[in-house]
Amino acid sequence: MESLNIPCALVEGVRFDFPSRFAISALPYIWDDERNHQICFVSSSQWNAAKRRDEFGSMIASADLVLPKDRAVAGRVLAQGAEASRSWPVPLVHQMLLDAMHESAEQPELEIPSIEHIPEMYRPQKVITTLLSAIEQRNGSVFLLGGAPVTLIKAEKNIRATFPGLAIVGSMHGLYRPQEEAALIEAIQKSTPMLILAGAPLPSGERWIPHHMAATRSGIFLYHGAILRWFAGS
Repeated sequence: MESLNIPCALVEGVRFDFPSRFAISALPYIWDDERNHQICFVSSSQWNAAKRRDEFGSMIASADLVLPKDRAVAGRVLAQGAEASRSWPVPLVHQMLLDAMHESAEQPELEIPSIEHIPEMYRPQKVITTLLSAIEQRNGSVFLLGGAPVTLIKAEKNIRATFPGLAIVGSMHGLYRPQEEAALIEAIQKSTPMLILAGAPLPSGERWIPHHMAATRSGIFLYHGAILRWFAGS
């Protein structure tokens, strides 16, 4: 496998991507390129904001993957969007492994991607657990960011129990003081996690990622407001 094709659709200037479960599992291998990558979710309540070219809209436009979070958005995109596909090169070192993963997948990637055969919506919890499982298989690492201090502690404990092969190389609650931010960025830079998983509360919310992404050489950045509370069981 020299490249991975992911269906997408463009509607009203916003691009939405529709990766298969296999494609999501392949991201830690596809994006093994010492670059930063961002995954965003867009709900129906965020639709108008995503179309604007302000800070939030620009973040959506530049994200590597934009996933429809609910059926209202997915239905509109699938009905009105112009179908296309995007191709990601597979690093040579991972090609044989991804070939084997692809052959064993329950629902292999289509030779010619079509939005007629893709999920209607992407539940953030399911996407994130699929991604964490794939990173665990690579003996990879994650940095947890956000949440209240107690929530973060509980979430970290539960993630360790659920994904024992996953290294949590650092964490910082979202109520940190401004003077602590430089140390936080340094910790992320030194730990070089495959995934920075962020949730609320966090200064400037999801926009924290484009504000700071250029300061690191880490892999995948993903924000979902409720994710740390979900992992904490609260």
